[in-house]
Amino acid sequence: MSNRFQDKVVVIVGSTGGLGSAFAQAFATEGAKLVLTGRDTERLNTLAAELSVNAQTVLMDLTDPASLSALRDFVSETFGRVDIVVNAAGVDVRKPIENHSLSDFRRALDVNLMGAFLLTQTFLPLMREQNNGVIVHVGGFADGRLAFPYYSADVATRAGLFSFVESLNRELKMEGSQVVIAYFSPYAADTKAEQPFHPIWREMGLTIMPKEKVAAALLNTIEKRKQVHIMGGISTVLFAKLNSVWPRLADSLLLNHYGSILKRFLAAESKTAPIQKSTPVRWIGIGLIALSFLLKEVIARYKQYFDTCYWLCCQSSSAGARQQ
Repeated sequence: MSNRFQDKVVVIVGSTGGLGSAFAQAFATEGAKLVLTGRDTERLNTLAAELSVNAQTVLMDLTDPASLSALRDFVSETFGRVDIVVNAAGVDVRKPIENHSLSDFRRALDVNLMGAFLLTQTFLPLMREQNNGVIVHVGGFADGRLAFPYYSADVATRAGLFSFVESLNRELKMEGSQVVIAYFSPYAADTKAEQPFHPIWREMGLTIMPKEKVAAALLNTIEKRKQVHIMGGISTVLFAKLNSVWPRLADSLLLNHYGSILKRFLAAESKTAPIQKSTPVRWIGIGLIALSFLLKEVIARYKQYFDTCYWLCCQSSSAGARQQ
């Protein structure tokens, strides 16, 4: 048994969900001191009884500032510190925009975005005092900005979360803080909540990931103190980058194909054109993206050699040395 997180104080928000419970099991196996939170006392107690450690349970609503403050006070008084906070809470809304209710919009914003704001604001002061700690937010597919059709409200909150994490890490860097805020993107997982969507992912050609593997990836992300981890391999990461800089090419390579699948499953009343198989152009495009990022890294590393002043200065210095 690994002891990477032995005696670390770990708070898991949304711990009774499919991924949240898998995260709890993984941390318990490594000897962490767990605080499990959620909105269902019975499910929290059941999960705590299944673990190999003496886990604390706290009834908590992520959207309620008073509830978050009570959680922080409990953790501080019980342990005197907090090492890791995992935000596994989330709301998925996948349907045509006209089918969204006001409640759908508010729930997505409150849980996926405002909840992340409030949770971070609640525990960050404790971690700043320690000058150490990791807060991980579990986001959407890829970098959250990969805007699938029929995910409009959902992806807006996930993209906002990614930008929030990115901005806050820059803020912490300016302060010289050792605290890390992380964005973790799981792969399509084998959880009860995700099972109705498994046919969609399979038709897209994606493998359903056991939740234990997702949990292992989360723990590795925390151990390495990575600010961003996107499951799905280099092709997913590169395609997400392509989508951010060249969305029309992303549509042509893959998203139009994915969109037709999503339309058939998520907008059943719509007539759908036959699904076209993806072509080798997709892989050519991904290869070009990889090459472009490689060239970017080379240029960044050796940029001084691309500066004409460098060569002129070098030649002038060499000439002066020869004259002496």
